[in-house]
Amino acid sequence: MIARLVLILMLLAGPVAACEVPSNLAALRTDLLALVNARRTEAGLPVVHNDARLGRVAQDQACRMADRARLTHRGRWFAGLGRRLRRADYPYAMAVENIGEGQRDAREIVAGWMDSREHRLNLLAPGARDVGFGVAVAATGRLNWSMVAAAAR
Repeated sequence: MIARLVLILMLLAGPVAACEVPSNLAALRTDLLALVNARRTEAGLPVVHNDARLGRVAQDQACRMADRARLTHRGRWFAGLGRRLRRADYPYAMAVENIGEGQRDAREIVAGWMDSREHRLNLLAPGARDVGFGVAVAATGRLNWSMVAAAAR
């Protein structure tokens, strides 16, 4: 029964659209890392280091949100962050995710996260050691953002 339901959901979902990323994606990720680490340093916290696996998880989420035109912490097949990290082969002890939509650059999204209590707590998570960022362009031209911070087991 469950297998049949999964097959039906897969057929209804249709093919995954190609994800449009900003032409300056590498520069945005560099800026995001610098800005996040500046905020963490100001708070007396250790800096986080870029992790390719977390970057893929974050990019997949940004693409999914841009494709669906909807902010969500759920990934494909309603997978939460923990499941997405396990699929990326990142054995985590702790993990947090920030998302956003519409901000034009790294400064705006980090400022927005810092102005939101929950997002600020995630950005300044004391246990975080690694980070990855994703940015995708929606059909509207607006940017969708994702940050995944975590610590490996």
